[in-house]
Amino acid sequence: MIAGSVFAASFVFGSTNPAVAQNCKLSDIVNNYKTGLQHFNAKNYNRALLRWVPLAEAGLGPAQRQIAGMYDKGLGLEKSPGKAALWAELSFRSGDRAGRRLSTDLRIKLTPKQRQSLKAQLTAWRAREITCQNGRVAESAQPVKLAYDVTKHKSITPENVRVVDEKLPVILRNAIHADSAAKVYLSAIDEFDFYNGARYDRYVGWTPKIRARGKKLNIIKLSVSNFLDQEPDHFAKAILLTAKRRVYEQLPDSKFADPLMRVFMGKRIYGSVYPDIRNGNFFKVMRQAFTMVERLPKSLQRYIDIIDEIHYNPSSKRFIRFGTIDSKGAFYVKSLSAEGHRMMFIRREVLYSSPLFFLQSFIHEGTHAVQDQKAFKDYYDVQRIKAVLTRMQTEGKGDSTQAEKLKGEMSAKQDYANRWYRGVKTKTGRIQDIAFECEATENEIQTVKLVGGSPDIMKGSQYLKLCPEAQRQMVQWRDEISLKNRHQRR
Repeated sequence: MIAGSVFAASFVFGSTNPAVAQNCKLSDIVNNYKTGLQHFNAKNYNRALLRWVPLAEAGLGPAQRQIAGMYDKGLGLEKSPGKAALWAELSFRSGDRAGRRLSTDLRIKLTPKQRQSLKAQLTAWRAREITCQNGRVAESAQPVKLAYDVTKHKSITPENVRVVDEKLPVILRNAIHADSAAKVYLSAIDEFDFYNGARYDRYVGWTPKIRARGKKLNIIKLSVSNFLDQEPDHFAKAILLTAKRRVYEQLPDSKFADPLMRVFMGKRIYGSVYPDIRNGNFFKVMRQAFTMVERLPKSLQRYIDIIDEIHYNPSSKRFIRFGTIDSKGAFYVKSLSAEGHRMMFIRREVLYSSPLFFLQSFIHEGTHAVQDQKAFKDYYDVQRIKAVLTRMQTEGKGDSTQAEKLKGEMSAKQDYANRWYRGVKTKTGRIQDIAFECEATENEIQTVKLVGGSPDIMKGSQYLKLCPEAQRQMVQWRDEISLKNRHQRR
């Protein structure tokens, strides 16, 4: 590569035997980058370059930014405005936030002729292959295959198993074809974990570390429904973006200029990869909704505080459509959530929404997150209490007052957990316990009332007619408004 040949004159990288070439994992990339940073801070610039150059040549944005800075200041390399601008622009294109600022600053200093040369070099640049042996990154003379595992949830249909096996390699090839630097980020993935998902579910995200299996911490959880698109490009983009987020968050002094993620009040808000989705409007209305949160008491804010991620998942023109599209407002996903990683999806298009609708959704689904948290805790409390009761039984205290109290506590906790995870039993099987939806609806009513909304806003709720307490709240609210209006007329 054009830029790479510059380094080859000064550094000789160990040749790689293709028979033993190994795919680099995230830990290799992070450790080499950190080691280079340590050498740089100690002013051992040659050693820093030995660590950073292979990563930069592979397309790692933060390493490219470091090389750009060294060319710009003449640290360990001969000062070169043109080469500094090249590596800064590559870093910017890879998503490095600081690289974007550096690229802008360096471009201004170039002459028209240098800018023309830069344009040609950027067009010709391609990422190089790297391999890792004993934790050390080196260039590879041969292509190195990505190494990852694939698991499928036990409920996945045989047809979906076939889809995953056939189409996942194609999706990854598309990602690499679209961006030659993709492989250095995709190598961070240890495992793809598929679940069936609803037909229009397009979730792609990292499995919470508390659910990771063994030493594999970088597991991507994703719906098989992602394959149900007219073209594979968007699924490939979603996987690459997810991988980049994980890589950047592990690298010190590095921030990813994420095109589809914002942070409001500590919540990660994810837009959609589909080009026909109005992400700009979504982020704007979401920000407005969060400003309304400050008007709520802490008793209601807790239902928003517990949510960690919000994903925008409206229907796209790129979907292969069949059956009825679930266009309901929002939903909490307990099967994907865990402590510190609780998420909700918003399905309704922002065009048909408002800040108040989003606020209602936060409160309603946040109530379910709190319920999920309680059910999880209750389930493990039941196991703890059972152990205590077993011990008391062996000690001859099984019929004591304390034991009876513990039995009552255990029964209540067991009931709550069972109703949350298994629903309630009916003549035809089991259905969701409406009590959980009623609690969420009651919290919704309080919220709309406190921010000055109209009772008519709640007409769209499908749960009002099923929840007596919510109906009572609505009647009381309307009576208060009528009384207030009478006083004003007087």
